[in-house]
Parts: sequence; C-alpha cells; structure tokens
Amino acid sequence: MNLGKIMKKVNIKLLSSLLPMGVLTSSVAAILPVSATTIVSDWVDLTLMAVENTPITGDPITGPTSASRAYGLLGTAIYDAWAAYEPTPISTLLEDSLQRPRQENTENNKIEAISYASYRVLAELFPNQETLFRNQMVNLGFNPDNNTTDSTTAAGIGNIMAETLMQSRRLDGSNQLNNYADTTGYQPVNLTLPGQEPLVIDITRWTAEHIPIDNLNAPIQSPLTPQWGEVTPFALTSGSQFRPPTPFSFLLDPLATADLQAETITRRDGTVVPISKDIIGIDINPDFINESEAIISFSANLTDEEKMIAEYWEDPSGTAFPPGHWLEIGQFVSQRDGYGLDEEVKLFFALGNSVMDAGIAVWDSKYYYDYARPVRAIRELGRLCLIGTEEVPGSGDCYIDAWGGPQQGTQRILATDFMTYQNPEGNPSPPFPEYTSGHSGFSAAAAEILKLLTGSDFYGDSITFPVGSSRFEPGFTPSRPVTLSWTTFTEAANEAGISRCYGGIHFICGDLEGRKLGRQVATEVWQRSQFFINGGPQVDEPRSMAFFFLLGGWFLVRPFLTKNK
Repeated sequence: MNLGKIMKKVNIKLLSSLLPMGVLTSSVAAILPVSATTIVSDWVDLTLMAVENTPITGDPITGPTSASRAYGLLGTAIYDAWAAYEPTPISTLLEDSLQRPRQENTENNKIEAISYASYRVLAELFPNQETLFRNQMVNLGFNPDNNTTDSTTAAGIGNIMAETLMQSRRLDGSNQLNNYADTTGYQPVNLTLPGQEPLVIDITRWTAEHIPIDNLNAPIQSPLTPQWGEVTPFALTSGSQFRPPTPFSFLLDPLATADLQAETITRRDGTVVPISKDIIGIDINPDFINESEAIISFSANLTDEEKMIAEYWEDPSGTAFPPGHWLEIGQFVSQRDGYGLDEEVKLFFALGNSVMDAGIAVWDSKYYYDYARPVRAIRELGRLCLIGTEEVPGSGDCYIDAWGGPQQGTQRILATDFMTYQNPEGNPSPPFPEYTSGHSGFSAAAAEILKLLTGSDFYGDSITFPVGSSRFEPGFTPSRPVTLSWTTFTEAANEAGISRCYGGIHFICGDLEGRKLGRQVATEVWQRSQFFINGGPQVDEPRSMAFFFLLGGWFLVRPFLTKNK
C-alpha cells in the first residue's frame, strides 16, 4: 500500500489539503506493513467519498445525520451478505435462511456478495453518484446490472440482503424518500427574519442565525433533520432510551418568566424585577451564566494547539463529517493490526452502527431540549449586561475579552459581537440545537467500539501541522509546528469533544453529556452486533424493532426461497 493510502486513514480531506504544505503524519502509520486493503475498506472509502461529494443542501442532502445512517446501513449490508458464507453468524433480518453450504464459504463468494450488497445500498442512498459505484463494480469484474435474486449465487445473496435491508429502512423515520425533509413541523421559538436581528424569546432555546451572523440580509439557517431522534435505531429501543438530563435553565424558579425584550423577570408571586447582575443566584441561574463565561474564557485564551484541535476535529460540509472521521480511524486500526476481510466486516458492522445510533440518540436530545448555541446565548447575555463589564455606566454596552477574529488574537470586544473561532462557510454554529454535542456522542461511541473490538484502548497516532497551515488563520497559525497525538481512543474522543468548546460551538455540559451518551450507545450496539455475529443465543436480544424487521424480512425473502427450491 502506498504512503498516500496509509495517510488517508487519519483524515482524507484534511490530509489532502495539508500534504502539499508538508504536513507529517504519525510515526505509527509510517511504519505500517504494506498490505492490500480488503473489499470492505474499498466500499467504505467509496461511501466516505460519496458523503464528501454531496453538498449539505443537495439532493439528497447530507450532514452528520444522513451520513451516519449511510455508514450504519453500509456496515449492515456488508455484514448480512458476508454472514451467508459463514457457519455461525446470522443476518440481521433473515437470520440464517440464506445460509450457503460450507463448501461455498470462499473469499471470492464473500467479495461478490459484499460488493452487490454495497452497490445496491449506496446507489439508492446516493443516486447522483451511482457512476462512482458502477465503476467500482466494473473494476471488480461484476455486472452492476445483474439484478438476480437467485439465492444460490453470490450476486443473488448480495441483492437480496440489500433489498431486504433497504425495504426495512425506507420508512424508518428518516424520511429518506423525501430527501430527509423534516416530518415534525419544528419551528424555532426564537424568530429570525430577513433584514432583522433575531428576536430572542427564550435565551435557552436555539436560534437560526444569519450566515454570516452579522449580515442581516444574508441567508438564514434551516434546521437540519429535526425528525432524526425518531429514526429506528439498530440497537437502542428508541432515540430517547438514554436521553440526558435537562441542561441548565436561565431562571432558577421554573414558575417564573422572563421578558427579554422588556428586560424583566416576573416571579411566581407576580412581582416584576429588572434583569441585572444583582439577581444572579436569586432569580437567574448562575450555572447558565457560568457555562457561557467558560466559553468566553476558552475564546480569550486560545493557544495555537487548541486552535488546531478545533480545526482538526471540525469535519464540516465537504468532509465525511465526525462519524466518517471515526470510520477513517477504523481503517487506520485495520491497517495497523493487519485485519483481513472477516475482521473488517465485524469492525465496520459495529462501528458503522455505533455512529448511526449515536446520531439518533444525540438528535433526540438536541430537538427535545432545543438548547441555545453559545454564540447566541453569549450575545444575548451581553445585551442584557449579565456578563462582561459595563465600562461606561448606564450605557448598556458590556465588554468581554475574547478572540477578536482571524489574526487579531484576544481583544476587548462588545459581548454582543462575540464570534466563534470555528466559522465554516460563514456559519457561526451548525444549523441545529446545541445539547448534546454530536462530536462528543459520535466520538465516544466509536472509541468505545474500537476498545471493545481490539481489546485495548491503545490508538497510537498523531498528526503535525506546519507553521501557518491553519484554515481559519492561514499563514499565521500555528506560529510553530503543532503535533496532536493520541495514545488511546478515549483520549482522541475526549479531544474531539472539547474541540467544540475551543471553537465556541458547544458548552462544556453539552460535551460531557454527549460523551456519556455515546458510551451508553456503544454498549448497546456492541451487545447487539455480537448477538448476530455469535449466531444469536449468546447475548440476550435487545428489545427493539428488530422483531418486526425480521418478520417483514422473512415475508420478503420467502418468494426467493420458494423459487429456488
């Protein structure tokens, strides 16, 4: 395997942009044994590429939710096709009803079945990129137009497994058939209109921002996939199974109300008091204030290393998104440990479904709590002079020390002008609520799966950023080479989570609760994946929609079995 292929295992998009500038990658990767990638990694590569090439506003749209679902469905399709050629594993929907005789359990049959299953699933998920997948089939010597459902052939196995899976998933709550459009009727509580500053009714709720934030005539964010918490998971009983506790409120008394435009609070006894710092701890929750001040402190004290951490883990539109980043780490582990086809099937089956279920659980929390992003909370707290210093008494202008913009370092700025270090394509924050962090949930879930799969938390990778290689402060940051290194998967996952606080995108609570949620998801996904891999009886079947999928899958496959008797 050539150097470029090895280096790709860390981060495809990032490395492709940094390699011309001389970035160095891990010493571990540099000494990996040269070996051919398996067909599994090849199809994973194509899936990552398809996500990267699909615009977030395209048809189909992409984003961390639909991308994570694609990774889960690919991993399942590959596994189901492979399971027909293994004596013990059972498929996720058809059990062992398509099990082939032992003498047919060859690597060539596995490759063919896996390829047809992958092709069918990806062509449906990314119809505009079908040529990419067809070319792969042709290069492998397979006819992409072979639609056989003959279950005595590898092509038939792959086609049946893919169709069974997709039939169970077309109405899984994602709204795949309508370009993943919202099905909930979600509308932000806070009002954002063209040409106007957002009208914040509830400071704890999410606000759609202008892109960029201070251009009031610019486009307004559209909330991404509010329905995603209702998508049928792989292992969880529902998206709400591990829903995190309520985040910090603005008011201490749940029966009190705030009128942010009048700048008053009405207590439960009807008393009206003006909003001021004097009532923090009496009426206003100091924890809510502290969360915002912690993000301001990060902003004011950003080091070059923290800036590069924020950039490295960002994974915005045009990349494979955070869940795809962890599939790339999975590829790195496969190369590092010399995995063959069978090991890679098990790896991406568990890893793909861990990020899929993490996305469902995180999005359930996001739209259930509809929590504010730091950028709007801080600006609103600044407008109310609940943070910062009023340098001219009575002016209503409160100042904070924070990052002042590209190459400006820390500046004394109006709190109402607070900006995030991460600002991809003008977005001051991603177009969905804050709590909990997707980066934290995806990363913790994936890291836990990799620990369980390898039997160790050891990761052993690093990346070095040359002077001036920053995307947000090009030519300026870092002032010296910065190396990020991770001894363990957990360390990498934690860094991915805190990166969003460095970037001004998330509160600390959103990060920490996201990590916890991701680990809980991973435990369920691991048990369920091992249930199938071990043939069913060793692990109790989790209560989920699996029974109904299995029943539907059985009725779907009966005609194929009858025809081929």
